[in-house]
Amino acid sequence: MVTISRLRLLNLLANFSAIVLTLYIGVAQQPDPRVSKDLNQDVLKIPVEEVRVPVFASDDRGRFDTQLAVDDLLIREDGIAQSLRGVYRVPAYVLLLADTGGEVNLIKSVRLTTDVAAQFISELRPQDAVAVMQVNNKVELISDWSSNRSETIHAIRTKLLPGKRSALSEGLTQAVEQLHKMPAGNRHLVIISDGLDDQFNLDQIMKNATASGIAVHVVSYTSLTAKVSTVPVSRPREKSAVPQELILAMPHTHDPRDPKTYDMKDILQAKGGVTVDVDRLFRRSEVKKEIAQRELEFGQLAEETGGVAWLPETVSEMMSEAAEAAHDIDSQYVVTYKPQRPLSEAKPGEYRKLDVISRRVGLRVRSRRGYVVTRGNP
Repeated sequence: MVTISRLRLLNLLANFSAIVLTLYIGVAQQPDPRVSKDLNQDVLKIPVEEVRVPVFASDDRGRFDTQLAVDDLLIREDGIAQSLRGVYRVPAYVLLLADTGGEVNLIKSVRLTTDVAAQFISELRPQDAVAVMQVNNKVELISDWSSNRSETIHAIRTKLLPGKRSALSEGLTQAVEQLHKMPAGNRHLVIISDGLDDQFNLDQIMKNATASGIAVHVVSYTSLTAKVSTVPVSRPREKSAVPQELILAMPHTHDPRDPKTYDMKDILQAKGGVTVDVDRLFRRSEVKKEIAQRELEFGQLAEETGGVAWLPETVSEMMSEAAEAAHDIDSQYVVTYKPQRPLSEAKPGEYRKLDVISRRVGLRVRSRRGYVVTRGNP
């Protein structure tokens, strides 16, 4: 008979328990392929939904409000109040679209567009990223995304060129595509143009900008052009309308012995009367209608997307309002919230209406009217 002391027995039992526990833990830590695959899929499907809304905030004097907080705002989505998560200041992504094409508008010039563009760029915050695209006969990105103001302004002053026509509509399409690549929440498209493009389609442009969460701002030539277009289309005739070759081929008809006779050559060569630019006369009528229509559409586009349409009536106003446009962009916050109605329940392309309301006396706020739910968009 083998005799085991009580102490030795306890030691043997403890060692055996440790071995069994180690084997159990080792087995438990081995992943079950059937289980781990399902768990990983479940984790990847968990969405973190957040809507980012650009909100422009100013005081009652139009100055940037530096103290905006969550409690200062009420945001309703399709009439339902949302629980706001945060208010942030982030750098802006600004694409400047300079329209230098077209021969119809006599007041629009590359020089003025260049000066306005340079003024706008110089007034943005240093941390903002800017790209510049020009449209004339073609669409061209003349300055890629950069925070280097001197390089961007140099590109504007050396690369903006005139063209006979304006590919504005195509430029707007490409501009939205460029901005869509940038982080969401603080995207801006700034247009310097008179809008004279036969292919301009407001509905399509507004749809693209709204779907991409872009605020559209316009520094427009329309009011300035309408004012200058009152220049007369007629002018005093400085020479005969009859070709000189035909006048020289005619015989003399003046008889020196009869003072009552006249030489037809002298009559045909005489100055006087007026010359009417018939082409400009008819073109002015059409341009006037198109400019009035475009001014209205620019305003609708800016209001829908949360931007501003600036309509200067003088060159000096155009310069000063370009600076105001830059300050306006830098008066923006990004406000976030988790929507009460999940984005996953929305149909692709569903439009949700937004109302952004100030809760603080003296605070003025502005934002876009709504956003479009697309797959994967915030």
